[in-house]
Amino acid sequence: MSDPKRFNPARPPRREGKLHRIAPRLAQRPGPLRAVIDHARGLERLARRLQRNLPPDTQGHWRLARLDEEEMVLIADGSGWGTRLRYLSRQLQDAAEAISGQRPRRVTVRVAPASSAPRKLQGPGPLSEQAANTLRRAAATSSDPALREALERLASRRRDED
Repeated sequence: MSDPKRFNPARPPRREGKLHRIAPRLAQRPGPLRAVIDHARGLERLARRLQRNLPPDTQGHWRLARLDEEEMVLIADGSGWGTRLRYLSRQLQDAAEAISGQRPRRVTVRVAPASSAPRKLQGPGPLSEQAANTLRRAAATSSDPALREALERLASRRRDED
């Protein structure tokens, strides 16, 4: 029997998602975590096969959360995609039956926007003339040179009014 590939934290697998980074370690021992990982991998395989039966433009806009004889649950990343998947529910049921041998009684589509990268915070916008004057007066009365400089820098962000 070959040696399982060793997990190297310096060179994680080149797949997206946290599961793929920690799965090799968690799947080494049998138990509930391994069962969860195996189930997630099974859903991932089914989702790839289901995608082949859907229009190509839907790829990447949904995830398979559950598939059994009772229900197929899809998570769409927007309401528009959710509506489109609802219209494709018969096609999804047929595809699920062909792939897994079990036809879900219903298809449920939930909408959960895809998590995005944290937005870069924008600095303060331009100031009105009155706000800039107030900051300059505060800077003039400050005895702390660092505070004075910061207030003057902020006052210089005055907006130009046409």
